[in-house]
Amino acid sequence: MDKFNLQVNSSGAWRNVLVSMTKEQMQQLEEHSAAIAAIAGESHKWRIVVAGLDEVIAYCQAPDYQWQAPKRGRA
Repeated sequence: MDKFNLQVNSSGAWRNVLVSMTKEQMQQLEEHSAAIAAIAGESHKWRIVVAGLDEVIAYCQAPDYQWQAPKRGRA
């Protein structure tokens, strides 16, 4: 079973915020964390990655603060 990490980038580097989340926890996080991202503002970018692989599952950032699948070629 895959585990997932929530990461934030506020100053040029990605850092773990939550680690080893299950798929169910990740879905709950997506439902609630977009509001936190909006409060943090444009200087913060958020992503969810597969733990251990850093494969990006989703991004959340300005201007809409909604979780979206990664665009091709984006890291």
